[in-house]
Amino acid sequence: MTATYQQYREILERVPHIQREEIVEDGAGGLRVQVLSHSSQSPRHVVREIVSLLRTAGWHDIKTDDIVMVQIQQDTEQPKALGRLRIAGFAVTFGEAGYEATCRLVHGEHEFHGRGVAPDSVQAVAMATLQAVNVALGQKSGLKLVHAEQMSVAGVDLSLALVKDDEDVTAGNAVRRESAPEETMMRAVLDAINRRFVLYTGQKV
Repeated sequence: MTATYQQYREILERVPHIQREEIVEDGAGGLRVQVLSHSSQSPRHVVREIVSLLRTAGWHDIKTDDIVMVQIQQDTEQPKALGRLRIAGFAVTFGEAGYEATCRLVHGEHEFHGRGVAPDSVQAVAMATLQAVNVALGQKSGLKLVHAEQMSVAGVDLSLALVKDDEDVTAGNAVRRESAPEETMMRAVLDAINRRFVLYTGQKV
């Protein structure tokens, strides 16, 4: 196996619900990724997540058909979204500088705080959420907010967030149901970064 594919294996090793991973030849000149997972998500969801993660890492021609996954049940229930940042809460106030938002994210037993100030509350929350993400990653100015917007598509209200790292821009979205628009925007920002969270941290999370 080349050093590049060894790197892909190491990336998969960081995913919390993957117990074992191998990249092997499929006998027809191609490669196949074999994964043993204990994720509580559906197999289709896990396969799409693995493909997205490997494409982000540079394996651009990887397809869902190249993934062979065996899913096992755990004796004890796994904490939900263990490897991802989750929303713990937020608050918005209005002052001379505009809307000021503070937000709290959790990862495992750790909590991270962010602050943002903007002319409207949704933009301020988006900024605060990304600041909390950067604090979680230990890089105060790593990820940058490119755009945050509320919109309606086919009569469905949703939030869109564009986030930039050193090399690329990723998009996240969230449909507004019964939650406040600010919380919907927080979910959109996390949607933009959570698939890459394992890559951003560089360690098993």
